[in-house]
Parts: sequence; C-alpha cells; structure tokens
Amino acid sequence: MFKLYRQKRFSSGLLLFFAVCACASSCVSSKNMVYFNDLPDSMSAPVVMTQTTPFTDPKIEPNDMLAITVQTVVQNPGNAPITSTSTGTFNLLNSFMVDKNGYIELSLIGFVKVAGLTTAEAREVIKQKAKELYKEPVVMVRIANFDVDVLGDVARPGRITLPGEKENIIGALSMAGDLNITGKRSNILVVRTEGDQRTFHRVDLRSSKIYQSPVFWLKQHDQIYVEPNKFKVQSSDQTLLRNLGILSTVISMASLILIFRTVK
Repeated sequence: MFKLYRQKRFSSGLLLFFAVCACASSCVSSKNMVYFNDLPDSMSAPVVMTQTTPFTDPKIEPNDMLAITVQTVVQNPGNAPITSTSTGTFNLLNSFMVDKNGYIELSLIGFVKVAGLTTAEAREVIKQKAKELYKEPVVMVRIANFDVDVLGDVARPGRITLPGEKENIIGALSMAGDLNITGKRSNILVVRTEGDQRTFHRVDLRSSKIYQSPVFWLKQHDQIYVEPNKFKVQSSDQTLLRNLGILSTVISMASLILIFRTVK
C-alpha cells in the first residue's frame, strides 16, 4: 500500500514538474517587450525630459555621394531673364562622389574640397566658386547616400537610405519594420565609423533615456544590430531540438510506465 502511494506521488510530481517547465519556457515578461517602460502607465501631466542629445549636422565624409544643383538667372540678348541649370539633380545616378582626399569635381567649377563640412557649409563654398561663372547662383547640396544598415532580429533587415539627414534610431528601426517579438530591446548595438575608428554603443529601447544616447541621432553608414533572445537562438539550434525531442520521448515513456504500474 505504501509503495503504491509513493508511485502515485512520484507520477503526479513528475507531471507537475513538466507542466511548470512548459509554462516557464512559454512565458515572456512583458517588461522586456514594452518600449519606454520606465514611464508611468497613466500620467495626469506629460513627462518633460530637458536633457536630451542635441542634433548636430552630419559632416561630409570620403566616399559620400553628394547630390548638387546649381541654378542661376542669366540675361539673353533680348534682355529677358531665363533660368539656367548646371551640374546634377537630386538623383543618386547624377551625384558626385567625394574622393579619398575629400574633393568633388564639378563641371566648369573644378575641384572643391567638401570633406569635413556640413552640407550647408559645402553649399556656401560651392556658391562662392560658382559666382565666378554664374550670376546670382542658387546652390543645393544634400548627401544622397545617407544610409544605415539594420541587421539582426527585425522584420526587414538590410540597408536603408534615410529620406533626410536628421533621423534617429527609432525612425530607422521603424523603417526596418520594427523588432520581431524575439528581438532583445534592452541591448541594441550601434556601430559608428569615425575616420579610421569604430565606436560601439549599446542602447535600451525599454528606457526613455535612449533620447540621451550619443547615437540617438544617426550618422551616415551607422550599423544597427538587434540581438535575438535566448528562446530564438535555442529554437534555431537543431542539435538542441533533437536532443530535447529524444529527452521528451524518454520522459514520456517513463511516465507511462509509472502510471501503468500504479494502475496495475
């Protein structure tokens, strides 16, 4: 009688153990999934963050592609003003590459050093040179290949060309389709190239302090990596899945044998 009681207790305990393990493995803390979870759920007044990372205009770098237009008003023989356009348009195919020494070559104007300048500063430099050839030139400059790489556990990984020069990490992740449910929001890596140096930064989307991160505002050619959580890594491990399947089969057979002996 006592032996039968022990077998029943052991079988029940074993089944309870596997039920708890199954629940534990399937539960994901909502705190790890919610963005900005350090803010209160309900606020009678908005939370004001006074110390945020200020935006600074990006500098032009070697191998950047610049889209440049130069427009000017000239006088025709009949003294009627007409508009003339020189160089390219805002099209990547008609852009000008900054060479390794930081120069671009414009037709008629010649070589202009633009590396280390913002697009606004480059516009003024080109405008001063254009004045030697054109009357009242209007110059427009933008970085045509202002792109970032978004890698890892997102909906659409790949290279993204940003629409403007003022873009932040949240906007870039949004354009990549946001993180998958298995992406780690607490440990996003941003790799930034500055000259011959690479700097590595970690940001946490669960915290509003992301707005204070030095990489909140993106620079051209930044790389963003979203790490998958342990569940996704383990679920993609075929050896682990095979071993778990074998273990599950063995445990199920042992449980059935114990239950059969109990009933018998």
